[in-house]
Amino acid sequence: MENGVASTKEEGFLSRMALNDNKAGMEGLDRDKINKIIMETSKGSKFYENELKRDQQVNQRITKMMLQKARITEQQLKKAQAQVEKVSTALEKSRDLSRVIVHVDMDAFYAAVEMRDCPELKDKPMAVGSMSMLSTSNYHARKYGVRAAMPGFIAKKLCPSLVIVPLNFDKYRAVSNEIREIFADYDPNFQPMSLDEAYLDFTDHLEQRQHWPESTRTHHFHEKKAEPSQEAVTEVRELSPVLFEDSPGSSPSPVGPEGVHAPAGDFEVFGTSVEEAVREMRFRIEQKTMLTASAGIAPNMMLAKVCSDKNKPNGQYRLPSTREAVMDFIQNLPVRKVCGIGKVSEKMLNALGISTCSHLGQQMALLSLLFSETAWHHFLEVSLGLGSTYIPRHEERKSMSTERTFKELSKVEEQLSLCRELCEDLAEDMKKEGLKGKTVTLKLKNVNFEVKTRAMTLPCAVATVDEIFAVAKDLLKTEIENESPQPLRLRLMGVRISAFASLDDKKPLQKSIVGFLQSGKADCSNLPWRSKQRQTEGSQATVGLQQSFFQRAHVRRLQLEAANAATKNEGSGENAPVIANTRTPATASENNHLPPDLSENPSPVQAHASTSACEESETLTCPVCFRKVETTDLNVFNTHIDQCLSNASQKTNNGTESDTESESGLKKDREERAAVNKLRRRHEAQEKKSKVNPQKGQSSVKKDSVQKVSLIKDDNKTATLQEPQPSNSKGPVFVCPVCQLTQETHDLAVFNHHVDLCLNQEVLHELGRQTSSSINPSPVKNSKSTGKCVRDTPSSPPSKKVKSLGPCNTIDKFFR
Repeated sequence: MENGVASTKEEGFLSRMALNDNKAGMEGLDRDKINKIIMETSKGSKFYENELKRDQQVNQRITKMMLQKARITEQQLKKAQAQVEKVSTALEKSRDLSRVIVHVDMDAFYAAVEMRDCPELKDKPMAVGSMSMLSTSNYHARKYGVRAAMPGFIAKKLCPSLVIVPLNFDKYRAVSNEIREIFADYDPNFQPMSLDEAYLDFTDHLEQRQHWPESTRTHHFHEKKAEPSQEAVTEVRELSPVLFEDSPGSSPSPVGPEGVHAPAGDFEVFGTSVEEAVREMRFRIEQKTMLTASAGIAPNMMLAKVCSDKNKPNGQYRLPSTREAVMDFIQNLPVRKVCGIGKVSEKMLNALGISTCSHLGQQMALLSLLFSETAWHHFLEVSLGLGSTYIPRHEERKSMSTERTFKELSKVEEQLSLCRELCEDLAEDMKKEGLKGKTVTLKLKNVNFEVKTRAMTLPCAVATVDEIFAVAKDLLKTEIENESPQPLRLRLMGVRISAFASLDDKKPLQKSIVGFLQSGKADCSNLPWRSKQRQTEGSQATVGLQQSFFQRAHVRRLQLEAANAATKNEGSGENAPVIANTRTPATASENNHLPPDLSENPSPVQAHASTSACEESETLTCPVCFRKVETTDLNVFNTHIDQCLSNASQKTNNGTESDTESESGLKKDREERAAVNKLRRRHEAQEKKSKVNPQKGQSSVKKDSVQKVSLIKDDNKTATLQEPQPSNSKGPVFVCPVCQLTQETHDLAVFNHHVDLCLNQEVLHELGRQTSSSINPSPVKNSKSTGKCVRDTPSSPPSKKVKSLGPCNTIDKFFR
């Protein structure tokens, strides 16, 4: 009994270690002889011990599954059968036989490329890879049991004359790109699975093909060479690799439509059916690359994958798009042939007596009780011949990785160097795709074939080599420290990055002053007044890129003043005074979205048009009504502002020319004027103090003379700078970066408030013009005064007044 159990376990392990001959070109092999060589060569190796360990784990799963099966009752089976039938009915209703899916697989791709470039290899058994692992083998080598994913030293035992060629991925990628160009002609949205394999949906192509003329479906042999000599043609034909002795592609010359060998330069006309279309595609691939391809045609992707292996190499197989044909094809299909069923699932199914797809359908109720819902749903779809009919169109990447297998590596310096190389490769691939990721994962496999993955998620996405390596290095050092004092012995290392965010995504949502000051990046670009501003800035785009924000603001201010002057000249004549149109309140609904100080009564101050004779005067702009007040007397200017604010509170149109406080009649106006006077006294006191007790060592620069800027509104509407006589002022001088006017104040809060108003003037003026375009009040006159000026009053009391009446447009609003 014990011998029987041991024999069963040995057979099970042998099936795991044995040759997998479910591959084209490996039919009729002596499996016992090949498996014996594999076992003898592998015994005692780390790989053998790992496979033995994994086989024991699978056996434990099978034992557990069989115990679970023994406890299943008939009632449970009946209930499960009802559920299976319900799901099966739903799947049958979803069966789609209208699509034509083609799976194309190049024949021994890496080996075929090497044989094409080295013709002496075409008659020898050869493989591509190394003594550690093979990537593929040609059909001569497959006769000896040599196949992909086999260690090179084992392959040498099976076939001593085997020639192993090293990998050259640059060459393979170049050929793959040529093949994909042809794929795109038949399905622009084809889905590549690897360098030599792809799924294509021919449905749309076949509809278009029905209307193609014969000339479009005609292709020439060796079309790259127009009229080659007979000697050259013979040489080219000899380069075509012989993949299998009796393969259709091993003929010495191309075959014409009648089965007659066609000389170079001849052509072939292909039909409009799906078989002809696929044959045409394979023909074009062979003529362009001198490599052969096999194809499978079926109603879904699962069946197309199986069909492509049916007539390998250099062949194609079509499964008719009918349910009867599909079910007949599935009946005797081995479960291992189906994509998604590997050697572990195969062994577990074999323990239940299931080896073909027809057995799956018969035992589906039992499988639904023993396997997970996902697994038995997949088995049910396979038993019905169902698969995906939708080829994903540029599916979004979830992760990107690179890894490398090598001989034992235990030195820390070499491990860090390899980790750096992997990060460089990964960063280059991510740069091509324009991706950034937050999660960096390090994959390690030690010499005992134990796999560990360690991941770290970062607060922000990374993409550069240094950023990725910094994280991967920390993860690697952690594992090295965990193994200390023993060295970390590795045979595989990989780096993966996931949680992608596109470079165009994840822009900061919070507004910042940097973004506001950058031209073209402010969030206010959609406001109505921006459309007109863009027209003005369009002709000065080149100059604007070289100007600062405040320079551009100053230019826009001058342009706005010039436009206002031109409008008033047109409406009032050439001698009309340059005064902003007086605004009166509109309806309540019109003022809902405007500051209250845009719809006020006319100011009692009038400023006459400046001429060349008044260049020494300064023109001040009222922040409430936006009129030009040609005065340098602070008292006159503050009185004008008081009157504007008083009119704003009354909301009336009966303007007054009084400059005194008693005419307003409102308590808040008195408080505002008191605040203005208090600020003026504070300013004068600071000036006196700075003259009597000048401070030394201040960070701000003190000048004996300051530049005063006058805005001269003449016929050319230009701004000029003048240097006045030196003054006795010793305090710091502030110059507004917008209006370029010197602000003789030492209070930074006052200066900042003035800059806010200058920046906001264009917005307020535009909004005010929208509501008052139909109103044309008359200007009011006021006498001039001379003296020094502080442009604006402190914002505290007036701001309370304004907020109570409506929204206030200041620079702060741009950042809310």
